[in-house]
Amino acid sequence: MRRGNDLPRRAPEDHGTDPQILLRMLDNIAAEGLEVHSLLVWHDGVLIQDAYWDPYGPERLHMMHSVTKSFTAMAVGLAWDDGLLDLDLPVIGFFPEHRAVAPEGIEAMTLRHLLTMTSGHGRGISGGAWRKLKTSWVADFLRQPLDHTPGSVFVYDSACSYVLSAIVQKVTGRTCHAYLRDRVFDPIGLSPAIRWDLSPEGINSGGNGLWCRSSDLLSLGILHLQEGRWQGRQILSRDWVRAATGMQVRDVSLGVLTGEAYLGPGESHEGAEAERREGYGFQWWRGPRNSYSANGLFGQNCFVFPNERAVVAVTAGMDDEDTRLKRMIHDDLRPALGQWRGAELAPRLAELDLACPPPGNISVAPAGWQGLYLARQNEQDIACLRLEIVGDAIRLVVEDRRGRHEVLAGLGHRCEGMTTMTGARLHHAYEADPPGFRVAAWAAWSASDAEGWSCLTLDWAFVETAFRDTLRIRLRGGELRLQREVNVNSSIRSLPELRADQVAEDCREPEEIAP
Repeated sequence: MRRGNDLPRRAPEDHGTDPQILLRMLDNIAAEGLEVHSLLVWHDGVLIQDAYWDPYGPERLHMMHSVTKSFTAMAVGLAWDDGLLDLDLPVIGFFPEHRAVAPEGIEAMTLRHLLTMTSGHGRGISGGAWRKLKTSWVADFLRQPLDHTPGSVFVYDSACSYVLSAIVQKVTGRTCHAYLRDRVFDPIGLSPAIRWDLSPEGINSGGNGLWCRSSDLLSLGILHLQEGRWQGRQILSRDWVRAATGMQVRDVSLGVLTGEAYLGPGESHEGAEAERREGYGFQWWRGPRNSYSANGLFGQNCFVFPNERAVVAVTAGMDDEDTRLKRMIHDDLRPALGQWRGAELAPRLAELDLACPPPGNISVAPAGWQGLYLARQNEQDIACLRLEIVGDAIRLVVEDRRGRHEVLAGLGHRCEGMTTMTGARLHHAYEADPPGFRVAAWAAWSASDAEGWSCLTLDWAFVETAFRDTLRIRLRGGELRLQREVNVNSSIRSLPELRADQVAEDCREPEEIAP
């Protein structure tokens, strides 16, 4: 069985594509300052480029956000292929236990309406809202008012995808993840480490929450480009793939995301206007020139170009409204596939780095900086912090209402580990519960400024997500001031400045604060 990272490969020049086009694209990404984590290009049956910016790499899982919807659609397609689902059945028929909370007219909402985001709801629910909800997500969806006739208005809604996941589990007796593992993931060689978040009801989250490798994302596109076939075996029916990736709804509006909801057509938020798109299939976006794509927040994308027989998979940490990389792919890369003039690509791929760590500069650290700092009153519920040197790295320990958390940051190099550091407000409501999120972090000191403040900068790349935090810790005379910000988020990008004071005695029993 061919594994996902063992896809057939050829040098681009050996397959008719000019490597100079790919080199130019890497140059443009660097020149534009785009935070890209991986960029994979499949053309005419082979992988011609797999680029990873260190510390991201081929075996890393990455949080896919709404790309997950296209995986959920595969599970619906399998159940449809198996004769277990009729797309025109009423949704409420699968959940009679929740009929009492549903509004009048709910019988008109069908599975087809969930697949095409035309449920009748006036606003869409974001995963950022539901991750805080500990009661039934299905009941919450079904109790929402019907502002439109189902099937009449497109409103992007992650909750539609969740209810599809719940329906698949109802008719198969298995989660979407388990169902797809046997029928799709293992047969086409996706990573056995793929994980998928569960709701309080024990149902895969459907609209988000799937973590996979970049090559797994690429394989999703390849399977659909090949109309459901993989190495001579029909994994998904051709009829389903054509319906799922076809134009089911034309000229749609991706509502503005407020952090917890997608607004309806015509609504704006803080000056942001809704983005118009070509159309929508069954949990796949339609694009220009007969293309289609699976899209996730903060730059996770799988673009499929049937006319060019190509798939491009991207993971990143970018604003959704930033279209520069998308334009490079659609306007520069796509039309150049299959041409050749000569250049060297491999050396450039080997040196890609997200952001080279600066020198650690430990020699300019102020005297007496190590130790315990008691936090002044703050809305982050942080009690105290500890800074200390550990070999050629700095360890930051934070105690807050969730417990004790730490990050080890290399001086002039990245240290990799796991952390439970609190961060949901900056990370689209994702919280690092034990065993935590994988992080690669560096630290660097700056010399004292004119006011006598020394600055310690920490860079935390959460390497299985789009998120990268920057912390600036200023120290002077035993006083600490900390500012924390993130590269991308659906709401706030920074936390209020935290202030703390160095103390000689622990604020906890020694065994509780010791490293």
